[in-house]
Order: sequence, then C-alpha cells, then structure tokens
Amino acid sequence: MKGGSKRMIANRISGNIISDSFSDGKLNVPIEFEWFETDKKRMRKVAEDGTEFGIAVGKTIKDGDVLAETDDKRYFARIRTAQLIEIPVHTMKEMGRLCFELGNRHLSLKVEDDRVLVPYDHPTMEYTKKIGFEPHIVEGGFDGFLIVKAHAGSGTIVPGTNKTTGDLAEEQEEAERRTPHSHEAPEDHEHHHAHDAGHDSGHMHDSDGVYEMNGVLHRADGMHSHDGGHTWHTH
Repeated sequence: MKGGSKRMIANRISGNIISDSFSDGKLNVPIEFEWFETDKKRMRKVAEDGTEFGIAVGKTIKDGDVLAETDDKRYFARIRTAQLIEIPVHTMKEMGRLCFELGNRHLSLKVEDDRVLVPYDHPTMEYTKKIGFEPHIVEGGFDGFLIVKAHAGSGTIVPGTNKTTGDLAEEQEEAERRTPHSHEAPEDHEHHHAHDAGHDSGHMHDSDGVYEMNGVLHRADGMHSHDGGHTWHTH
C-alpha cells in the first residue's frame, strides 16, 4: 500500500444493488464511472470512502453492479449521468434506418421502444437533423447501451477531450501490447490477504508467483518492477 490508503482488486461482478435484494446490513459505497469507461478492460478507481480499486471484471459494468465486498461494506458501480441526444422514432422502418445510420458512424447507442439515445456531440446532433429526425438534448443515465467497436477517428466524442471512443480504444490496445502483464489483474498488482505465520510479513504474494518486497514487485523469472507492474527488467 502507498501512503496508508487501502487498495482492493475487483475482478468479478457479484450482484446488483438495483435488481437484487440484500439484508445483511452492509453499507453500500459507490464507485463512480463515466459511461465510456464501463467496458474498459483495466482501470483504477477511487470509491467514495477513499478506497483505491484496480478493476478488471472482464465484462461491461452496469449501474448498480457490485464489484467488491468487505465485512461491512458493499462497493457498487454508479454510472454518472451524461448529456444525451434523444431521437424519437415512430415506426420500425424509422428505427431501422436510424440505427443503420448511427451504426455506420460507429456510435454506441441505447435502443428503446420509441426512441434511441446516443451520447451528445454536436456533429451527431446536426447529422440526425440532416437525415430527417428531430433530436433533442436530455440529461440521463447511459448504461445498458449497445457497444459499437469504433476505430481511431470514429465513434462518439468523449466529453472533455478531442478524442473519440475509437481513439481511446486503440490507445488502450496499444498500451496493452506494449506492457507485459504477469497476470490478468489490473494495473495495481497488490492483493490484500492474511499471511500464514511462516510467511515473511515484509512482502505480498499473488497466485502467479509475483510478490512485493519493499515496494518492488518480483517475478519467479528474476524480473522485477518499480512501477507497479507496468514495466519489468533485470539488473
């Protein structure tokens, strides 16, 4: 651990506080996500109580998903609301044409009975007007959407950046190609568990033979890392 803060690993989804009932008295603690982060393979997050998380659940995270639990707390995903374009549709023909057009632009979309929702960006707003629809802006949750895998330069413009979802996806893939990972846990390789009395208290182990000693990660092949597993080398 660094600076005395608590760290946890979230590598599976064990329930959902919205659809499931819990009567164990645990405190529900949110971990906030932007909509475009919910299908990332690996990420670091900080829960509302300050607990740091390395997250790699292997599937798209939905609002309310339970990512980790302790004896007294349940950590769940809270998807932040976003500015969306709501596009009303009146017939199946309209729905099919709209989804075809949006799919060609590699936009992730949420389809409902009488409308389609996409994250707001100005070019998409103007384009849907141009092809004969009547879009308007709403504020709401954007989870449970259909993910359209975009390539660089395509997809939805991510709020606060000049990048698209396709740009971010390709950047993540490139980073994963460059970075050797010793196992499938996220960037943070520290695991919290009790050691047997015969173990040295000065280091941590994981199931693939990676262990920490004095802040340095070590592997069975003699390689070690000073940056939490991002890069490995020998002297």
